[in-house]
Amino acid sequence: MATGPSVTDWISAVSTAALGVLGLGITYYQWRKTGFNPQLTSRIDAQRQGIELKIKNNGRAAGIIDQVDVVRSDREVVDAEYEGFTNSVFRSVALPALASMRIIIKAPRGHPFDPEVFLLVGVGATKSEEVIPATAEKGVGIYGLTSVLPPGTPT
Repeated sequence: MATGPSVTDWISAVSTAALGVLGLGITYYQWRKTGFNPQLTSRIDAQRQGIELKIKNNGRAAGIIDQVDVVRSDREVVDAEYEGFTNSVFRSVALPALASMRIIIKAPRGHPFDPEVFLLVGVGATKSEEVIPATAEKGVGIYGLTSVLPPGTPT
């Protein structure tokens, strides 16, 4: 008569499998954290005169923000002024690991942004990310804020 695996054999097999799954999970988590992993959030003031873009790098590697454009719903790029940059024109910015920055985008004087604008942000990927700004609380003005860029950023 053939006997099957004992209870201790089953306990050993199940615990080994559980450790393998746990090891895969930890490896995947560490792999995701090693790269450039920007988190993008944005809001627009009620007067539609200023947009705040916050970029937080949750990854352990630095990366480049190479594009920030304000785009209308018909995919037309809108003129905008980027606070903190020379001549108010956006230039590529290096974002260090585990750092964050805030870019203030101003509408040209007398021409508020359309209600349906969104941001097109290049974060080093093959396709730029679209960020739809949330509307800020009434009475909150973004137009007069200043950008907070990483140390050493040429402006």
